[in-house]
Amino acid sequence: MITHMHMQAKAPCLPAALTLIRRHAGALCLAAALLPASACSLAPDYIRPEAPIPLSIADSSARPPHASGAAAPGIREFFRDPRMQELIAAALRQNRDLRLALLAVRETGAQYRVQHAERLPQLGGETSDTYGGDLKGKESNSYMVSGAAALDPDFFGRLKSLSEAALQRYRASEEAAGAARILLIAQAAQSDLNERLAAELLRLAERTLQSRQASLAFIERRVQSGQSSLLDLEQARGAAESAKAEVAARKNELTRAENALKLLLGSFEPRTLPPPAALADMRFAELPQGLPSSILLERPDIMEAEHQLQAANADIGAARAAFFPSVSLTGSLGAVSNDLSLLFSGATSAWSFLPKIGLPVFSGGRDSAGLDLAEVRKESAVVRYEQRIQTAFREVADALLTRGALADRQAAQKRYLQSQQLVLRLATTNYINGAVGYLTVLDAQRSVFDAERTLLGILKDRLVNDIELYAALGGGPDAAPKSAGALP
Repeated sequence: MITHMHMQAKAPCLPAALTLIRRHAGALCLAAALLPASACSLAPDYIRPEAPIPLSIADSSARPPHASGAAAPGIREFFRDPRMQELIAAALRQNRDLRLALLAVRETGAQYRVQHAERLPQLGGETSDTYGGDLKGKESNSYMVSGAAALDPDFFGRLKSLSEAALQRYRASEEAAGAARILLIAQAAQSDLNERLAAELLRLAERTLQSRQASLAFIERRVQSGQSSLLDLEQARGAAESAKAEVAARKNELTRAENALKLLLGSFEPRTLPPPAALADMRFAELPQGLPSSILLERPDIMEAEHQLQAANADIGAARAAFFPSVSLTGSLGAVSNDLSLLFSGATSAWSFLPKIGLPVFSGGRDSAGLDLAEVRKESAVVRYEQRIQTAFREVADALLTRGALADRQAAQKRYLQSQQLVLRLATTNYINGAVGYLTVLDAQRSVFDAERTLLGILKDRLVNDIELYAALGGGPDAAPKSAGALP
């Protein structure tokens, strides 16, 4: 009977405890919520460092740009090819590296919430029943309910600085995810170009093989008629076999390029895509000219470095606060009774309030070393921020310079190809007329093949350079949102 009554008595205790906490802890919670809001901060005022680069992206002079263009175009505006658009969208949905970057954002967000919770009141409650007796058979029951509240008023802003540092690191992780997204867009587009180049080189090798086989058949007929020698025949046969080896190598290269693209897409499943356009027919949108270098400050990787710098700045405030007294306030409300019905009567209630002050009298230089460490880390963050800006400027400057050089190289390579094609035609005619040996024809064929292969590589390099310039400018307005999703 006593056991049955004891089990029934347990149920009301926890709700009653929570009621007691809510009834008596309101004033303490209000004071606790207001105190951190009024805490000062010992962190130094944040001042963005001057960008150690020229004012204009277009040249290395210190003059302002004459024209101020718009920002880089959006993803769909820049990548006009439908096939490339679908591949980029698939990569943004499925790529594992991007997923890890987004999970890192969630992780730092949770760390910030944990740190920010330190500034808020901590409330807790507990309830218990005690059942006992002696050897003579006398039994007793006692019930207890209590609630406790604790807070740190944070008079010198230590918790505020730590919370600000965690917030800045969370924002830095968001920018890091944005930078990873831009990198993924560029990598997906470049992998698509690698696959197209491998496919076009394979087609070139197959055309060359057909041409060499046709030449071999032509030489065989001439040998039978006594117009060509066995030396010409073996040279033609060797050229055909060399072309077969080239076709096999290009097939392997195409397979590797396809697998690399599938890895970036995050899926090896077959997919239906629009047919690929030829490299010579592909065009991206024109990028703006005459931009001020300040646009680079909006690049996600540079903003990430700046948020890390702001976090280091806040860490200095926390390190400075360690030199001042720490204050903690703890209070409790409770009641104990042998009778459940009398548990909440005034006679059974008890309360306590315990302020505690910690004074940093002697720490063996730990606090000073902590402040020195925080200041050095901030200086290092400044250097990394400036270094990131200079790297971005160099990337843009290199891409701009390379764009002009590749255009000149492509024009010259086209003229060279036309010249070698003419040489091949003349060499073939002269061989048929008996003016030159077949080796001259073979040399001309090799020159034409090499010139065509080099021209395809230049076409691909020009497109890749445009992609690199697009990424170096920070992408378009939709290239680095705070979270990945479908292609805007």
